[in-house]
Amino acid sequence: MKTGALILASADYGKELRERGEPPVFLPMHVLDGVTVIKRELAVLRKAAVSPILVLTGHEGEVLKSHLIHHQVLCVEDSGYRNHDREQALLAGLSEAEKYMDRVLVIPAEYPAFSGEVVLELLSREKPAVPLYEGKEGWPRLFVPGREREEAERIPVKDAGCVLSLLEENGVLKAEEYVRGQREANALGFRFRLVLDKENEFFGPGVYEFFKQVDAAGSIQAAASRMNMSYSKGWKMVNQAEKEMGFLFLERNKGGKNGGSSMITEEGRLFLERYHEMEEALKQAGQQFFEEYFREYR
Repeated sequence: MKTGALILASADYGKELRERGEPPVFLPMHVLDGVTVIKRELAVLRKAAVSPILVLTGHEGEVLKSHLIHHQVLCVEDSGYRNHDREQALLAGLSEAEKYMDRVLVIPAEYPAFSGEVVLELLSREKPAVPLYEGKEGWPRLFVPGREREEAERIPVKDAGCVLSLLEENGVLKAEEYVRGQREANALGFRFRLVLDKENEFFGPGVYEFFKQVDAAGSIQAAASRMNMSYSKGWKMVNQAEKEMGFLFLERNKGGKNGGSSMITEEGRLFLERYHEMEEALKQAGQQFFEEYFREYR
């Protein structure tokens, strides 16, 4: 059973906005978080391996076709788009879609914030299905040509994006904020640890932070407490660094009413500064390499 998708992009979306006194906009090509609305929808469908994909065109149809010329979609025209509401456009699109597929995921272009998880949830169903977010029906929806009259299964989902329409009041702003938040939450990133060694590893981010805490707190005991580690482990880190480098990182002052105190030596401070500067330089270089090698996965 072949399941494809139909994107409804034939309407004059600016008409509704003009009636509200807002600037007209061709929504399928509105840029949302760095990519046009319709290309974002295509990307989510492609990632879920949905194919073929039909785009129902009408208003600004030639412009939209040109925009999608290299995206391997089939554009079909709704000749009556000037007089069609969404329901009529849907019927026109489904009539074309059933020539190419057995089941159809339908997405009105003004609902671009849906996630791949919603698509996969719909694909797992056998009968017509609608995502349901907090009691509100969303998009995309699964249709089975010839079974339009059958009651759709309502599937609870956790993705608020499926109910966000660009045509509602402040809809563009809401969708942009939601899509950006989802991208940042799921963005691919990278981490590294700068570790110095001789025969053994002796200096890394944890040791650096410990010395910074000693510098701020004035004692090994206070620094260990701040970092939730034992006093003996703190001393072990200090002794290991000093042994490997052959100079003192800390100047100790024993005794006193409140116990001993410690402060960073000049040589130790210079070492810490160089470690931090190298770490920052590597982060910048690493980010450049990350963008070069993994940009397409973000």
